[in-house]
Amino acid sequence: MPIHVQALSRRGFLAGSAAAVAGLAVGRGAIGAEWDANRFALLSDTHIPSRPEIEARGVNMTRNLQRVVGQLLALERKPAGVILNGDCAYLKGLPEDYANLARCVEPMAGGGLDLHMTMGNHDDRGPLYDALVMQRPDTVVVESKHVSIIESQHANLFLLDTLTEVDVVTGELGQEQLAWLAEELDRRSEKPAILFAHHNPQFTPPEEGTRWSGIQDTAAFFELIAARPQVKAYVYGHTHRWSIGRRDGLYLINLPPVAYLFEDGLPNGWVDAHLRAGGMTLELRAIDPNHPQHGQRVALEWA
Repeated sequence: MPIHVQALSRRGFLAGSAAAVAGLAVGRGAIGAEWDANRFALLSDTHIPSRPEIEARGVNMTRNLQRVVGQLLALERKPAGVILNGDCAYLKGLPEDYANLARCVEPMAGGGLDLHMTMGNHDDRGPLYDALVMQRPDTVVVESKHVSIIESQHANLFLLDTLTEVDVVTGELGQEQLAWLAEELDRRSEKPAILFAHHNPQFTPPEEGTRWSGIQDTAAFFELIAARPQVKAYVYGHTHRWSIGRRDGLYLINLPPVAYLFEDGLPNGWVDAHLRAGGMTLELRAIDPNHPQHGQRVALEWA
């Protein structure tokens, strides 16, 4: 629904576009000795509940997010932006969930960290806008969708919205958002593009009588991507599984959850992303520093 078009440079955060520009999510930092304009912290599936003491699957979700926020603030070179890629709230996107979330991320404002959010199937745009008022749009760009563009030195980041109905697992981009995405990608064809949305691509339809669990218009989405070779990666969450794969030359990056896991033994945490000319390097920061994948680094190279 809102569009945040933000250009990042060593001199500072500059916002501007032919489209109307809404306020940034949380705080404004100046790119300088303490900030890295090419670094982004990637989070997903925080599932913050209404009260800090609530747990699920043996995990205190509030405590996990507070731990991650503390780690981000302690970084010697802070990221230019923090992207929270959906399922920010626990189950139904309640106002109390977002009030707790706002308290968790409040220290980021004082630390100059900008927060950008996408919508997951457990989110609700209205209560989120009420709790985090700087996410509320000034101008509707895509009806009933929350979309953003972050323009950085080495790539343009497109934050998309796959929420269709609160607490319904199915994701969808929709024709209007796909048309908007195609237009904005064509307008920025000179630079690599990285797309973000909460839901995983689902290339095979579900069995009859069952719901889509990923993006139900995956075929249309990937047809659009295939026609635009500047798109180098799609970043998603939803499955609570850290993985990196490729399909037809496109990197598919599945972020780990900050909250709980669906399968024992997998890592939860966040991903430290460094953009560079010709690619991006990702480093897993597990909640458990003793996890065997903690500190795993993967260098992605653009074709």
